Amino acid sequence: MAGEDKGRRRWRRWLIVALLGFGAWWWLQGGAPFVEIEPGSYVLVDIGGEYREQVPDDLISRLSGDESKALVDLLLQLRAARDDERIAGVVTRIRGLRIGWAKAQEIRSALVELRAGGKKLVAYVENEFGNGTLEYFLASAAEEIYAPPAGSVVLSGLIAEYMFLGGVWEKLDVEMQVVKIGEYKTAGDMFERTSMSDAHREMANSLLDSLFNQFVSAVAAARDLEEGRVRQLIDGGPLRLVELEAAGLIDGVRFLDEIEADLLGEDRSFVSAEDFEHGRLEPTDAPAGRVAVLYGVGTITTGESSEGVFSDEAVMGSDTIRDSLEDVADDDEIDAIVFRIDSPGGSAMASDLIWQATQRARGAKPVIVSMSDVAGSGGYYVAAGANQIVAGPGTLTGSIGVVLAKPNISGLLEKLGIHTATVQRGERAGVLSLTKSFDDAELRQVQQAMEEVYGLFVDRVASGRSLAAAEVDAIGRGRVWTGEQAMANGLVDRLGGLLDAIDEAKKAIGVDVADKVEVVFYPRSRGFFERLAEALGTRGALRSPVWWSEVRRAFAAFEFPDGGILTMMPQRVEIR
Repeated sequence: MAGEDKGRRRWRRWLIVALLGFGAWWWLQGGAPFVEIEPGSYVLVDIGGEYREQVPDDLISRLSGDESKALVDLLLQLRAARDDERIAGVVTRIRGLRIGWAKAQEIRSALVELRAGGKKLVAYVENEFGNGTLEYFLASAAEEIYAPPAGSVVLSGLIAEYMFLGGVWEKLDVEMQVVKIGEYKTAGDMFERTSMSDAHREMANSLLDSLFNQFVSAVAAARDLEEGRVRQLIDGGPLRLVELEAAGLIDGVRFLDEIEADLLGEDRSFVSAEDFEHGRLEPTDAPAGRVAVLYGVGTITTGESSEGVFSDEAVMGSDTIRDSLEDVADDDEIDAIVFRIDSPGGSAMASDLIWQATQRARGAKPVIVSMSDVAGSGGYYVAAGANQIVAGPGTLTGSIGVVLAKPNISGLLEKLGIHTATVQRGERAGVLSLTKSFDDAELRQVQQAMEEVYGLFVDRVASGRSLAAAEVDAIGRGRVWTGEQAMANGLVDRLGGLLDAIDEAKKAIGVDVADKVEVVFYPRSRGFFERLAEALGTRGALRSPVWWSEVRRAFAAFEFPDGGILTMMPQRVEIR
């Protein structure tokens, strides 16, 4: 037995040594030499898949097969191409995207800026049959749009689908109680109802109208078409490639190597995005300031943040965000903070803890919020106290409200032959038990507690946005807005993306927008062994398939402690 234990220990030591050696070799391979780039070059940039906010670039991520890309890397790469005199233009090969409208708008804005900087931009849409509205939205920034002969560019408009589980519980003998503040706080409707409420339908139509109008307006301006004509073409679709070309929505059907030959001749090739990275010229001017970008990504909860090393779900932990804000506020070398938020909300208490940390940081230096695809409910709560809020026109935000869902599964357990017995001290000790429903007195107490949380939420927003509480309540009550609508309502100061928020930080510290600043990112990356421990821990050992991630998101409310009052978005709204 002792010999077996000794053998296991020896095996573990050899495994650690081998892993560390492999890691060292891996990183040495990443040190590619400088690549010479000829004047008049074209960079081929692939745009597709998922773009996350903060992607750890370390051995654990690579071993896990995580091929996610960071949005900021793409934005900075396009800006570098714009400013590089050796680059004549960029060709974007666009494939299926798994991002929201706000991120798509940030990428498109970077493409528009590239053209404004005098660079030629060609889009090559490599899409198979399926809704290609989001992909075409990006492509429309280019002066020329092409697709391969066997490809398709399906402009079928926008759709949002909602699931309602209210009819399931009766079949399972489960009694579901949902308590919410605000008729638009529809996060609990999925569990309680069998169909859309009037308020839910009103809100959903409003969101679709706003995003569809943004899409139609952008395409019409880019392709020199009337907005009515664009709507007509979408309604008449899906159009074949030859019909898209005849309508002026694309410029032709070609293979990528044909585009390459036309732009560069037969003897030259595109510069890959990787080679461009290794051939970029470093700025010679000293930075005019230092800005910290703090990422708050995922469902909000107490404790530490999680990056989802082998899983898909990131968590914004109040301890991690608070500690990072304190570090940045105390660092005399950092001049301003950009708090980048991509979150549907979560725990009301954790949201308030993060809000309080933003207020302490704001006392030391400017705090600018940048909203990504989603910054709603708790995601808006943590943003409300910033000096300035920047959101994308397509950001989903607002959702000022609270919700609580409580199932009584005693009937289901009985059906399964499972019996429970309860012993308690204190008349209300079992108030949160999953084997009983709230009685009338308990329901009144819960309602009162939730109204207090909602009132605190409204007060935080009113204070941060210089609005009366009644004004916040009128645009609150759980209602979700696009960034464009939120700006009209006074919930947002400016429309734009992360780079625009950094520009606002420059202005706040008296730096010219054209000047360069050094950007440092928070939370600080954890060490190798910390991330290895998380990767091999109980949070998940494999990245889950897309369908399972969607199921987990739908039931996110039940991942919080029993009885937790939540500031969460109404389901996860995805509009394609």
